[in-house]
Amino acid sequence: MNFIKLQTLSLSQKIICSKRLHINVLCIMLNHGSSQVHTTASINKQEIISEALVKEISKLSAIVKLLKLEIKDDKFSFKAGQWVDMFIPGVPVVGGFSICSPPHLLQASRMLHLAIKYSNHPPAHWAHTQCKVGDSLHLRAGGKFVYDPDPVTPCSDLVLIAGGVGINPLFCILHHFLHVHNLQRDSNLKVTSKVVLLYSAQSPDELIFLNELLLLSENYDNVTIKFFSTKELVKEDHLITNGRIHYQVLESILKDTGLTKDQVYICGPLSFIETMEVYSKDAGFSKDCIFIERWW
Repeated sequence: MNFIKLQTLSLSQKIICSKRLHINVLCIMLNHGSSQVHTTASINKQEIISEALVKEISKLSAIVKLLKLEIKDDKFSFKAGQWVDMFIPGVPVVGGFSICSPPHLLQASRMLHLAIKYSNHPPAHWAHTQCKVGDSLHLRAGGKFVYDPDPVTPCSDLVLIAGGVGINPLFCILHHFLHVHNLQRDSNLKVTSKVVLLYSAQSPDELIFLNELLLLSENYDNVTIKFFSTKELVKEDHLITNGRIHYQVLESILKDTGLTKDQVYICGPLSFIETMEVYSKDAGFSKDCIFIERWW
């Protein structure tokens, strides 16, 4: 199924083609039984379905590719932590991927980034085996895993806990936290908020965004980041610790940083989420302050 490019058409042609686009998208949803669409049917999504052009493709690890996409519809927007439905021409399944770039990047450059792990699921498989620069696809944003602080009220302290590619929405949230923090500081608000990221993966090579995260921790004195390698043993240093994230790690870092227990965001495999949720409650976070992104 080929989507129609709208930007070169007249207004009346755009209206007709826009209707055709929505019909095409509905056909994918109804005829192919996308688990992504069905599973997230009760979750709020944006009405805007925008064309997106693949502008750049790179490898973040042996199993994760980064797609940099140009969003064509100026009305398309999202909040930090959300995901997109991905409609790919010729792929009869709708993909669902968390956005790893922050909202202000979209506002400034109309760019959006997705870090996609290899799998046999058709959209992910397409991203790794067929996707090329210049390809056109369509995106719709949605999700209730959202970090959206009031820009005129000093940010609360923030804890982020990521397992594997569960870093994607938390990488977005971290950048958004710092963006809002900088705006508030520049507006002469008294800002003292801090953020902690605990990030585990099976090996150091799978700690995607490692270098970018190290730079953030070096450049911001209110950012603390700890990395964990759960399977591949490494020479331990101040950067990477062997083993999993244990309760004592969370308890210790909260004490060392003096963070208030305002908000914790967790994303990763289901067993990881369940364990981190228990740890967060035991550490003193109330149920209303724990935000979880579950994978289906």
